[in-house]
Amino acid sequence: MTLHKVISEDSMSAMDEISKVLGNEAVILSTKKNNGKIEIIGSNDIKDVLKSKKNKHSKTNLNFQDLFIKQPLKNKPNLDPHKKKDELKDNVQLDEKNDNKDEITIDAFNNFKKEINNLLENMIITDSSTVSNSYDKSNFLKLIKKGYSRNVIHNIFTNLENLEKAKNEINFYTQLSSKLIFPNKEKLNDSSVIFVTGLSGVGKTTLSAKIASFLLDKNTTVNQLKNISLINFSPKSSNKVSDLINYGRLLNINVHSLSNLDDLNKFIIANKNRKLIIDVSKDFLMQKSFIDFINQNMVYFNSLLMLAIQSGANKKSVASQMLMFEKLNPVIALTKL
Repeated sequence: MTLHKVISEDSMSAMDEISKVLGNEAVILSTKKNNGKIEIIGSNDIKDVLKSKKNKHSKTNLNFQDLFIKQPLKNKPNLDPHKKKDELKDNVQLDEKNDNKDEITIDAFNNFKKEINNLLENMIITDSSTVSNSYDKSNFLKLIKKGYSRNVIHNIFTNLENLEKAKNEINFYTQLSSKLIFPNKEKLNDSSVIFVTGLSGVGKTTLSAKIASFLLDKNTTVNQLKNISLINFSPKSSNKVSDLINYGRLLNINVHSLSNLDDLNKFIIANKNRKLIIDVSKDFLMQKSFIDFINQNMVYFNSLLMLAIQSGANKKSVASQMLMFEKLNPVIALTKL
């Protein structure tokens, strides 16, 4: 008997039956599911067995260990240029016939080494006995695991060494934040017009009110002289107008609403001796005319542009928002922390 069909509840039982009937050298010719059961056809015919082994061998790729133990490295033939062309051709053809398909050339091995080097470039190698102890205790590795680059960590740790401070996470974040934070308090005091921009829902209105509150706290006479105003700059009415009005009542300052660049320009000129905090709608944020207006009048109005970005935004979103005002170099304000 060379063929045997088995129908069973599962493939393992069917294969055991094939092995019992046809022997351990039997091969599986087909497997299919029929009416919820497994149907397997096996064979112990010598032709089927040899064919199966040949297919299995041809599909087997060399693994890492095979590169060093199965076949010797073979250099490409260095041909003597002084030999006759016919003799060279015969030698090359003879070498090609004698070559084993599994032999590995120096070029193939070098390419393999390059791939390994690329894989290991950003890896940290340690033995298994020290993983549980050293890994957990290494602040450097902890910060890398959190996504910080080697260069950033190295630079911060170098600064901590110069300051003779411990290289712990608290000092790392403190040092990092000091490099990222802009001294905006002085800039807020010195600016006459403060534009607060950003996408919808990032907290521009709340940020505008907080800036007004900060300025009032710095100078209590400002509120008495009515020298500060909140402005809603939007082409259409929205809920944030009422929100800004509520903030204005709470802070006891005036709130105005403007809907086009001409009115905004006239208002700023007419109130050049006052501090104006302008909450800019997303609708204007996307307009080239507004970008040009800001670009042309930043110095003339003694303005500050603040771009509000929600702290939970992903990397791609932050990059695209910053790209809008790349030439204006805005102050980035992280909101909803």
